[in-house]
Amino acid sequence: MQKIIFFWLYLSSFTHATAQTTYNLIRLAQWDDNALPVASPGNLNVQYSGCWGLAVNNREYAILGAARHVLIFDVTTPAQPVLAGKFEGTANTVWREFKSYKNRVYAVSDATQEGLMIFDFSQAPDTIRRSYWSNTFFNSAHTIALDTASGRIYLNGSNAASQGLLVLDVSKNPDQPSLLAAVNLPGGYIHDSYVRGDTVYASSGFVGYYVYDMTEPTKPKVLASLPGTGGYHHNSWLSQDGRFAYCTEEIPTGRPVLIVDLQELADNNIEIKGSFFDPQLPAGENNAIPHNVYIKGHLLFNSQYEDGLLVYDISEPTGPKLIGQYDTHPENTGYNRYFGCWGNYPWLPSGIIIAGDMQNGLQILGWETPREGISESAEIFPNPAHDHLTIRRLNYSPVFATDCRFRLFTLLGQNIRETTIPAGSIEKDLPLGWLSPGVYVAELRFGDGGRVIKKIVVN
Repeated sequence: MQKIIFFWLYLSSFTHATAQTTYNLIRLAQWDDNALPVASPGNLNVQYSGCWGLAVNNREYAILGAARHVLIFDVTTPAQPVLAGKFEGTANTVWREFKSYKNRVYAVSDATQEGLMIFDFSQAPDTIRRSYWSNTFFNSAHTIALDTASGRIYLNGSNAASQGLLVLDVSKNPDQPSLLAAVNLPGGYIHDSYVRGDTVYASSGFVGYYVYDMTEPTKPKVLASLPGTGGYHHNSWLSQDGRFAYCTEEIPTGRPVLIVDLQELADNNIEIKGSFFDPQLPAGENNAIPHNVYIKGHLLFNSQYEDGLLVYDISEPTGPKLIGQYDTHPENTGYNRYFGCWGNYPWLPSGIIIAGDMQNGLQILGWETPREGISESAEIFPNPAHDHLTIRRLNYSPVFATDCRFRLFTLLGQNIRETTIPAGSIEKDLPLGWLSPGVYVAELRFGDGGRVIKKIVVN
């Protein structure tokens, strides 16, 4: 049965079975269709995999890999995600991954013969179409990286370059890739890679972590390498200034996120500068699995399987601080592989966070209070409320002030009140006498894209 679930989470502590404290993040909506096919190698029962996001034509979209489909959602109204596209593949698979370039999304899958899919969002929301689907260059790939500056696609773990990289170009025509190179590399198989400019940061499983200069794709150069440390290098992302890479190791369980210092990369020297593990784990519990990390500004977003999404402040690069967590998989079973949060996407302009849970589907998350990139905030009080609600703007500056929009939702996502608070108004009272007692959700959206979301109890 297909279902959209709206669940506004209050701050709470879970028992040992759930392993985490959920705080600072709330779930705005969930989409899960139990009727969709399930990929079940080894009885894993994986229904969903990688996710991504895209902002185009003043709309926001979430892309989610399902066992047999690529699912596309319009999440412009986060509490009411709309399934805007459902594109079927040819086989059920555990692995689907995505990257975007301009107004296109590029999709790959592993253990299939599906090759590359390209989705054209240029005419969205009227039309979202699969503009390309071909296995001309490869049948399967484990993951995909994309340099948005050059328009180069790097296929990791593909059948066409299983011991290195397959490189395609879409800069001339985003719907018609051309082959640049298929090369073997000293680190061999690449599970996933991060690319910035012509430099590829490759997670090569137990072999280690490699950095390649791909300026000339047919003549790659090793810039530096980090031998295997006993864990399976799974994924990495670079800090905004490029000095540090944060690396996950999926196997065995209980590996921390590594902090790799890249400052001496030009001298063919990189080193592990530190590591960190979730400090909220109960005493003695050390089997969590960090899976995919992504970085936005000074925030690191870690999809950690059965622990859900964890957000760290990395302003101090070697001393990350956990500032937010949402457990997408509260039915934790003790850190078995392939359960829980697979990946996330934190870069949508509105500030919402897309997360994909392997069993629980699309999760749309938001901060209880604004975070990065928000210049204005507000107080919404009293709470509990009775006959009125007051909105007081904070960090208010008449130079930058814009109108802001207030909306009130039921827990089922029904919009029951909407009003505009003019730019010159610092405080506004809203009558609530017409409301029945219960729990509601208040949303305040500012002109700069900032948003305040609060659960409000009316008695």
